[in-house]
Parts: sequence; structure tokens; C-alpha cells
Amino acid sequence: MKRRLLLLSLLPALLLAAWLTLFLNTGGLYTAQQLGSRALGIKVPNPGDTHSPLTAATGFKVVRYYSAISGPRGLAYSPAGLIVSSSSEGGVYRLIDSDHDGSAERHITIIDKLKRPTGLAIHNNWLYIAEADAIGRIAYNSLSGATQGSYQRIIHDLPSGGNHWRRVIHFGPDDWLYLSIGSSCNVCIEEDPRRGTIMRFHADGGGGEIVATGLRNSAGFDWAPWNNQLYATDNGRDWLGDHEPPDELNHITHGSFYGWPFSNGFGKADPDYGDHPSKPLRPGKHPAHGFRPHNAALGIIFNRSSKLPVGYERSAFVALHGSWNRTTPDGYKVVSLHWNDDDNIVEKDLLTGFLTPEGKILGRPAELAQGEDGSLYISDDHADTLHRLDPIKKPY
Repeated sequence: MKRRLLLLSLLPALLLAAWLTLFLNTGGLYTAQQLGSRALGIKVPNPGDTHSPLTAATGFKVVRYYSAISGPRGLAYSPAGLIVSSSSEGGVYRLIDSDHDGSAERHITIIDKLKRPTGLAIHNNWLYIAEADAIGRIAYNSLSGATQGSYQRIIHDLPSGGNHWRRVIHFGPDDWLYLSIGSSCNVCIEEDPRRGTIMRFHADGGGGEIVATGLRNSAGFDWAPWNNQLYATDNGRDWLGDHEPPDELNHITHGSFYGWPFSNGFGKADPDYGDHPSKPLRPGKHPAHGFRPHNAALGIIFNRSSKLPVGYERSAFVALHGSWNRTTPDGYKVVSLHWNDDDNIVEKDLLTGFLTPEGKILGRPAELAQGEDGSLYISDDHADTLHRLDPIKKPY
């Protein structure tokens, strides 16, 4: 009994000594939860500590940024925190990295109860959100993350449903709001002329007009910062075998036609609609670059940072979501595109490992955003994870 009482009397002092030792050895950089767990010999991992199966290109490192949102998809960067949409949850969230360690600890809801939101854009103190059939906005302070007033839909009655119901939005250098509207089908003649197009609107939602047609599903687009030219990914049709047709990167010019559904890839006639009576006389404009067939090229973002390794000055990054019905799965990675002086494009792997050599699918990259420090944020709606790809700082 006396020995037990002695041990109990010494317990506070022993715990205090252990805490001080841990505090001094770690610089005092652990939370109370982590200290308590470490005292028991159990490490509480942060998302960034978790081993990643992914492999980044030379000059980059990858960490798991956040994993508490179901089906994260659309991304928009603001200094107050990365903004993420979830179509399955019907919400838009802001991530919080309060200790600035490169991984978010929590998220807060900006808007919920939306109709399958995907696209996000921040412009002139407004946060724009693309739902399946509408676009709305709410006043948003990018520095504080505060919103003001209520969410208002400014563009209504967009064509919804069908195969490609997600809506992607971005503001162009001309201050117009651009919107891609994918096809309702694999291959067909659309009744709604807005299907298979990229459109643009004034910032208040007015003045809608079609910019380009013949685009089956341009699920990502952005402007090259060195010349303000618009480029868009496009997914080729299915059920023509494993090796046809290629996915596309198109150089978008106003009024151009890009072939679908009458031709695929670099002008090859479609077997179902190549001779259709409604086929236009002018041929479809050929892609600027072809991706491997059925790789499902989705989000694209051009590099706007000087902090990336040499060779990324004129580059873009594309999320290849991966094939869904190919005999052997393909894609499932993030690639970089590099524009040479003659505007030829070279494709290189940037982030791989979402697909194992045995064919197991670990993740599907979907959208991208770039932070002020050059880091890339990548949404993975298969693994319910957000990744952060950081340029490695060279020692001097």
C-alpha cells in the first residue's frame, strides 16, 4: 500500500518531466493530443506524414494535403485557404492550414445544399460556383475567407443531366466568365445547341454567347500566360476500341468548330456520324496535342510561378483521370506539357502512382490549382483526397 501511495505521489512529477523532455527535444511544436499520444509511444500522423504511393517528377515532392471531403473535385486557390467543391455532398468548402505546415487540418462550409457543384472561380471579390444547371456567386474576401450576403444564382436553366453534367468555369483575360458544357451522350446530334461547347458570359451573368463548338467534353481549360491564348482538354468518344480516338488539347479560337460528333482526334471520320446529313462543310479544327486514348484529360492549369524548376517556364499541368472502360487501365496521373519555341508540345509525367503496375486503381486526379508559392493542389475524387505538389527548394 505504501509503495502504491508513493508511486501515485510521484506520478505528476514524472509526467511533468516526460512532458518537458519531449517539449525540449521537439521544439514545442506538438499539439496536446500529439503529446499525449507520443507519451504512450503512439504517433498521431498528420496528412502530410502519411506515406504516399505517388512518385513526383524531379524537383518536386508530394504530400497528402487533406482527406476529409467526399469526392473533392473543383478547386480555387485563395490566400485564406484552398476552396474545394464536392458534387456528391452538394457543398463548397474552405480548407484551413492554421499551423502552416503544408497540410490542412479542417474545413469549413461556405455553401451547402447545392445541385452537384463542380466549377469554382474567384473574380473581383466574388466566389462563383457552377452547379449542374446554374451558376451562382457570393461576395467573398480572398484574404480573410469571409463571405457577405447570400448566394445568388445569376445564370439559370443550363442544360443538365446526361453523360457530362459537370460544369467548369474560369474567368478569362477579357474578364468574361467562360463555361464548358459537355455533351449529353457518347456520340449524337444534340438538340440543345449549347451542348458540346464553350460559352462565355458577362461577370453579372448576362450576355451569354457560344465561343466554340464540336467539343464533346472539355472538362478543363485555361489561358497560356505568355500569349493569353485559350487551351481546353477534350475527351474523345467511347466504344471504338482501346486505341481510338485520342483525347485532345485544343487551341480554342472564337467561332471555331472542333469536329465532334462527325470526326474524332486529328480529323478521322466518325463511323456513326461521319456522313450525317447535318455535318458542316468546314472540317473540325485539329488538336494542338493528342493524349493517349481514353486517358480522360480533365483539369488543366498553366504555370504562373517563377519558383518551379528550370524547364517549366512555358508549361501547363493536366490531370488524366484515367480510363473507365479500357481493357487495360491507362492514364491515372498528372502530366506536364511543355511548349517549345516553335509551339510544339512535349508531354512528360509529373505525378504517377495512382495506378499500380498490377492494375490496381489507387486514385483518379481530376482538377488542379496553383498557390502563390508555386505549389500545385490536385483533387482526387476516387480516393477522397487532396494532394499538394511542392517545388523542392534548392539549398544555397
